[in-house]
Amino acid sequence: MQHVLRFAVFGMLGAGSACENAPASQQTVEAVSERDVVARVGDQEITLGEVDARAVQTNMQAFQQLYDARRQAVDDLVAEALIAQEAAARDLTEDELIAREVTANITKVDEAEVEEFFNQNRNRLGGQSLEQVGPQIRQYLEARNETLARAIFIERLRKEMTVKVSLAPPRIPITVASSERVKGPADAKVTIVEYSDFQ
Repeated sequence: MQHVLRFAVFGMLGAGSACENAPASQQTVEAVSERDVVARVGDQEITLGEVDARAVQTNMQAFQQLYDARRQAVDDLVAEALIAQEAAARDLTEDELIAREVTANITKVDEAEVEEFFNQNRNRLGGQSLEQVGPQIRQYLEARNETLARAIFIERLRKEMTVKVSLAPPRIPITVASSERVKGPADAKVTIVEYSDFQ
């Protein structure tokens, strides 16, 4: 069975405990390979890859949360790199590039949009009036439009430049017994396993 998981959950948890008592300047994240030995029983070595393969079967949520955090960090770093490279290619500062391609394309928020949002969410605003919450609604809508304009620009850059992300999501290998009823070719790229209760 191939272990496709490369997450160092237990290593990170251990590092987190140590960091709680360490000064901020000394807090570092140590890279851990799935081939690293985390335990020994006599002559037998237990690697992090083996630990993760077992742990994911009982705590998939922790692995999914770790993947989600890593994926968000990857996307943020990719966006920063794209902006930096595009700014350099145009001989602009990053702020100048953002002003041209993001700020200039932010959709303006008018009073009708603020009022529409207020009416749609009136029951969740604790009885406050439009005059009371109008400025906060406008601020929220403006921030949302800025986020959208930035996302559109980043997506355009991703299409124009070469971006490859190899971070793999957590997976649990599933073995289908030869005695099970199956449909489709044995070498299909995707396997769907259905569990049914016939009561």
